[in-house]
Amino acid sequence: MNAEITCTHCSTALELVGEEDFRTGGAAGIAAMFLGNFNQLSEGILALQMYRCPQCGHVEFFLPGR
Repeated sequence: MNAEITCTHCSTALELVGEEDFRTGGAAGIAAMFLGNFNQLSEGILALQMYRCPQCGHVEFFLPGR
């Protein structure tokens, strides 16, 4: 992201924290217990850039390269 991103809560410029990978999909709770490792077959990884506000601590996530 090239343009400065501002906090939606206090309008302070956000700081890039870094890129994090988040697990998506899969089953939770009792279903995960019965599925065991097969539960991981339906999981995916979603990479997101994380920005935080140094003023109020608000965090925002964006897709990389947007």
